[in-house]
Amino acid sequence: MSRVGRDSATAGLHPSWFAPLNPAYPCRVVSCFVPNFRLFLLLICLNASAWAEISPVAKPVVRACGHPAAPPMSWDHDGQLIGVCVEAARRAFSAVGLALKVEPPLPWARCQLMVETGEVDVNLCAFANDKRREYAVIVAPAIGSNQAALIVRRDSSLIYKSWADLQGLRIGIGRGVSFGSELDTFLAQHARLDIALSETHNLQKLNLGRLDAVITARLAGQQLIRSMDCEGQLRLLPDKVAEGRLFMLMSKRSKHLDVLPQLSAFLKQPAQVEWLRGQHLHFDASYAQLHPAPQTKPCDR
Repeated sequence: MSRVGRDSATAGLHPSWFAPLNPAYPCRVVSCFVPNFRLFLLLICLNASAWAEISPVAKPVVRACGHPAAPPMSWDHDGQLIGVCVEAARRAFSAVGLALKVEPPLPWARCQLMVETGEVDVNLCAFANDKRREYAVIVAPAIGSNQAALIVRRDSSLIYKSWADLQGLRIGIGRGVSFGSELDTFLAQHARLDIALSETHNLQKLNLGRLDAVITARLAGQQLIRSMDCEGQLRLLPDKVAEGRLFMLMSKRSKHLDVLPQLSAFLKQPAQVEWLRGQHLHFDASYAQLHPAPQTKPCDR
């Protein structure tokens, strides 16, 4: 390297770096370098501490799943689960220091199995029955409530007043759906249940005369009849078959069970209760806007 090259490459460096070559600086490279190196390390540590103070700490993750077709509580929208239960859980878990990761929409029975085995931590909201209490802890208070109701054809002569009116009927129900242990047992023993993977399939079979009725959550049933453009063919009966509250359920295998007292306390706060009411209205309107009556009229298929 030329002298000019060396001068430009070392411009601005302190002369002590070249102590072995310069008798004016009797200290050796090692003795001068070590204090500088210690200062360098100290600066790194100080910078790291400052960065840690301003950088957000990642929250522990809680995994959840929910019903893919129960608007306005939860439903599949473009491959993502949205609805009242999703936002309520996200807000509540964030308040106790956890980040919610919602699984892509799954068959309802699959979601419940994942909660039972601990593959996910939370069922976003569901009726509490004996089976679910065996593998999950009910998070009170409830996120919402819903009625079990019957959908029949417009020309049906069925008059429903009590469970006895369901005996011997061909009744469609979604796989994994429950409206409480007592009603589940009665239907299994006294009705001819037709279990389908989706409520859409049930309504199509009902419209074709293959079923006498479909039992579903009233709110979801209303939305589904409208979104499938089946209002001219199907109707909801006015009397409720059952009514129950919808809760978050946390798997007994979850490693986050210790936050349950904080979670319940947050859900009981008056401001949270009021916020939840607004979410019900918002997602009820949102579902209707996102699911206008289709041009293909699936109810006629």
